[in-house]
Order: sequence, then structure tokens, then C-alpha cells
Amino acid sequence: MEDTSEAVRKIIEGFGSIVLNVEAVHGLPVVKVPKEDLPVIAHFIHTAPSLRGTLSLQWAVDLRPGERRFQLYYLFSLKERGDWLVLLTELDGDDRLFHSITPHIHAAKWYEREIRDMFGLIAQGHPDLRRLVRHEHWPKGAHPLKKDFPWNTVMERRQGEYAFRRIDGEGVLEVPVGPIHAGIIESGHFRFSVAGEPIMQLELRHFWKHRGVEKVFENLSLVNGVSLAEKVSGDTSFGHSLCYCQAVETLMGVEAPPRARYLRTIFLELERLHNHIGDVGAICNDTAYALAHAHCARMKERIMQLNDRLTGSRFLRGVNIAGGVTVNLWPYHLDEIVHELDEIEEDFTELTQILFNNASLADRLETTGVLNERTAWDHGVMGVVGRASNINRDVRRDHPFAAYKDFTLKVPVYHYGDVQARMRVRIDEVHESIDLIRQAHERLPEGAITAACLPAAHPGDWALSAVEGWRGEILYFVMAGQDGMIHRCKARDPSFVNWPAIQFAVLGNIIPDFPLINKSFNLSYAGNDL
Repeated sequence: MEDTSEAVRKIIEGFGSIVLNVEAVHGLPVVKVPKEDLPVIAHFIHTAPSLRGTLSLQWAVDLRPGERRFQLYYLFSLKERGDWLVLLTELDGDDRLFHSITPHIHAAKWYEREIRDMFGLIAQGHPDLRRLVRHEHWPKGAHPLKKDFPWNTVMERRQGEYAFRRIDGEGVLEVPVGPIHAGIIESGHFRFSVAGEPIMQLELRHFWKHRGVEKVFENLSLVNGVSLAEKVSGDTSFGHSLCYCQAVETLMGVEAPPRARYLRTIFLELERLHNHIGDVGAICNDTAYALAHAHCARMKERIMQLNDRLTGSRFLRGVNIAGGVTVNLWPYHLDEIVHELDEIEEDFTELTQILFNNASLADRLETTGVLNERTAWDHGVMGVVGRASNINRDVRRDHPFAAYKDFTLKVPVYHYGDVQARMRVRIDEVHESIDLIRQAHERLPEGAITAACLPAAHPGDWALSAVEGWRGEILYFVMAGQDGMIHRCKARDPSFVNWPAIQFAVLGNIIPDFPLINKSFNLSYAGNDL
């Protein structure tokens, strides 16, 4: 906590006269400040050379019916590998206005628009307050995460039109793509502005299938919420359920047994493996290299069938529970895992050697879809996309969870920021995941796989949890309600952070390269839209 303590000390030194309170919530430092002073303190955290805080999450909480006020939380990750720091401010009574930090911290842009849509709280000074989640057919004044908004409300449909940004000029054309696509991908609208071949602007319009996940959480108990968490983004079922369980375990003051933590590590790396291998093949497929795609699909399928044999679910659903896991692995299971991965790694290594020696493939991947380091940092980009743009962050190393503190982990980082770099990060992480599973196999302790009991959580208490999913950092904020229920659950898939960045990665490229760039990001539509 040395970096965090230093951060709090610097804030007190510079802004002590306006800081209202400093406390630690489950080891996480929380600095409470007046709403009018929050932007200047946030700007200091973001820009001070000794802090360099990245905004990792921003969310709101409606404290009614207990208290008539809203809370706004801002989570910063300090430096590249620093600790967390939370800023907190409150809006009392009928106050619905707060000051935007987006003009100084670009990563806040979507968070503040989302807060307006879901809570009716308005970020004054925000440069773009168009609707984000609430499409134009939603009636005015409908803010679903307010406590006085019933979860089963059926809203009347309204007519409206979204005001896309436009570039005017001779020869400038708009090319709309989606939201319905020819393939089986989910709904997403991409509007390109071009003058000739190069892309001048891309604007995203997502959130077509809002499911009200965070509202549904409020009708579930802390123990039962895990089944919903694993459905936030289907290809990251284990990562999301693990992150949720960790937050609940913190609230209840329990720790999963050592064997359960090791098993969680194994399963999370299996999830990372089949997704990364599948993505390498899909990137090749978007260059018309179908043979590489076929081999990666074969290897991915082997891992998913292995998942099914081990747990009864190809997507590892039903494995995590609050306090541990439901599935134990016996010696013959572990031997099977190691045997399968030995063969897959040999195949994958041979395939990647072929890929690296393919000049036509390199020509399509290198310098395509470049996301430079400054843009990535400004927007808080994370995970595979961030590490390909020289953002050296990985929760497994920086905030170890499960059993990662017991293992040696190398985090691959590249600075080119192009499709090639994003594919190389995936390839390197495949080998790291296999090595981590081997380490877990060698050191797996004996013992129970679930905690003995789950005490009740105190109403109003909250906890934050982070997991390095295969796309990147997953975050869950869980606040306990009355009688073991959930008062508020804020879930954030890395896709919500990385989607805006793709609008910068495509600039100067041509539209036919967009599917390749988009696949190299491979973001979740469902995980983005809760």
C-alpha cells in the first residue's frame, strides 16, 4: 500500500482544506471531497508525475430508500503498476448536477454519459451529452437504476433520431455498417466518414440489446448473483463469475480455500487459452488465411471439449460459487489437462512459426490499425489491446488474486500498437497460460474447495474486485443491501473501456481493413451493454 499511502499524503498536502474524509474500505483508500472540487483533484491524480492515475471505473449509487442522496465513485489506478485510489462525492436531496471530468480525463466520457442515462445525474461541462445506453425510443425521464424505477417496468416506445457527428465537405461520404450484420455477431452500428479511401472518422452506436443486468442484480441475493454474473459476457463466463464471487467473499469476510484458489487459476487460464487461440485464427481468417484459422479452430475446440469433460460446461459455467468452486480436479483430470496442453502447445508453436514467416500475412497486419501509446493511456485502454500499445498492466501481477501470487508470470508488452502487436500479445499469453497451468498442477494443495460458512454482509458495506479476464481487466463493485440482498452491483467488462479506442485505431486506414482491426480488438457487445 506504499504507493497508495503516498497518493493520499500528496492529496492531503495539496487539498487538505477541502478533503472531507479519508477512510479505508476493505483496504481500499477512499477520499471524500465536495462535488465542486472533485474535478481539480481528479486532474491532479491523473497528471501528477508521481501518480499518473488512470481512471479505471466511474459509477453511481442511489442510497434510497435508506438515505435521500446519490454517491459518485471514481476509481484510479496509480502509475502503470500502482495501487488503487477512490474519490467519492455525494449529491444530496434533489441535486442532480455534478461537474464533468471528461474535458481533462477522456476515459470518463462514456461513464458520465452512462450515469446520466441510468440515474438522471447530469455531468455539467461534458462535451457530448447525447444518449448512450438509452436509445431514442426510450421515453424521456426513464432512468432505470434509480431506486424508484421498478425493475419490471414496461416502457412505452417513443420516436427519435440519434444525432451522429458529421464531417461536411466536398467528396466526404458516410458509410453506415450495421447494426444488423451478415454474420452471427451481435448488433453494433459503425458509421464511417471517408474522402476517397482513408477513414476520416468512425462513430460507434452500440447498446442495442440492453438487458438491464445491473437492475436485475438488485433483485438477487449476494449468494445467488453469481449465476447472473457469468452471463454478462458469455465467452468470459468464468472471469465474470470469479470477479463477482471475490467481491462477495470480501463483503462476507471469507476467503476461498487454497485448493479452490488454485483451481480458479487453472480454469481462468483455460478460458484465456481457448479465446486467445480462437482469436489468432480469426485474425488470420480476416486476411483470407483460412488454413491457419482451421487449425486454431481445431485447437480451440479441443480445449472447450476439455472444459466440458472437466466441468460439464464448455464455457465453465456453474463452477464458481461464493466461497470457492463446485468442481474438484483429481489427479487423472490434472494429467489429462497437462497432456492435452502439451500437444496443443506443440501444434500452436509450429503454426505460429509458419505465421511469422508468412510475408503476405505480415503485410496485412503490420502498421494496420495502430493505436498509439498516448491515445491508449488517455482512454484507459487495458488488456490485450493496451499491452500491444505499451500499457504495462495486468491484474494477475499488479493485484494478485486467486493463486497468482504463488506463480511466476511474464506480461508480454509491445509498443507498435498495430494488429500484429495485438496478435503477438495473444500468442505470448497462450504460452504463459500453459506455463501457469503447469505451475498450478505442480503445486496444487490438498484440502477443501469451499469455505465452511458464509456470514451475513453488513448492509451498506461495499467491496471492489478485479480479475484479469482474457480481454483484460474485469471490475465488480458490490454493495450489500438488507437481508442478504444486493443493493448495487456495478459490473464492467474491458470492452466498455476499449470500444471508444477503436475509433482512433482505424483513422487513416481503409474500410476493407476495418473487419481485421475490429477482430484484433475482439470486444464484447454483450459485455459492453448490461
